[in-house]
Amino acid sequence: MQKIKRFGEMELRLMFTLEQRENQLFSIADAKRILGSSDASVWNVLKRLMKKRRVIRLQRGAYLFAPLRSGEEGLWSEDAFRVVPMLVGKRRFYIGFVSAMNHWGMTEQLPIVVYVALKRQKRGIDAVQSRFVFVKKKRLGKFLQISLGDTKVNISTVEQTILDGLSFPEYCLGIAGIAKAIWFVQKDIEWQKLLSLAKSEKNAVRRRLGYLLEILGFRRQAKELEGVFSGYFWLDPSNLRDDFEYSKKWGLKINLKKRDLLEFMEVH
Repeated sequence: MQKIKRFGEMELRLMFTLEQRENQLFSIADAKRILGSSDASVWNVLKRLMKKRRVIRLQRGAYLFAPLRSGEEGLWSEDAFRVVPMLVGKRRFYIGFVSAMNHWGMTEQLPIVVYVALKRQKRGIDAVQSRFVFVKKKRLGKFLQISLGDTKVNISTVEQTILDGLSFPEYCLGIAGIAKAIWFVQKDIEWQKLLSLAKSEKNAVRRRLGYLLEILGFRRQAKELEGVFSGYFWLDPSNLRDDFEYSKKWGLKINLKKRDLLEFMEVH
């Protein structure tokens, strides 16, 4: 028989007040203001609610309320993107990689990890239903600011998401995932912007994009990325293997079969 969770008067007061707010993020100061009690008393309330899976500690002083509508297990059902600005503070950032891919309709996969690009290293954070991973980039790319309720967040553009995937395939379902993503959103891509950005990226990204565009049938766009390349990069550095072929044209070690890259076309 499942044990019924019971809440005290102060727990209920805090929960009902937070339930009415659009933003589920709150600080200890917010809780103290709502309860009008001492630091020790507020901390005890928070500890009890964390044990009952109604409050999630994100980092020191920052908490997330799991609304009653999120279910008995307290799985957070609100948009996890809203949490990011509080977690990064004043640092420049954008939500990217597979998280951005899902936002732009580039993948059907529903990620439980929120990937955030930063210029400085930051340790990941585990919440109840979501995990936040921070990826260090020397140079942040292009992003847009979007509104989620009363919270504004930065998210990489479609074009930047593609290029980040080619640079960090391990965070974007691999090179095969990027090939599929390009095909899915081909009508939404600003091609000249993508090609221009690719030329300013590191050499490996340009080569990988050119190769993918060519096998996907975007030959005119691929031609703009051709050049005289020296040395060889892996097509998918997240999937190293002993059996591969060389592409002299693109200066790549092809460690994925063409049929595997285009397998999604057979399904769709």
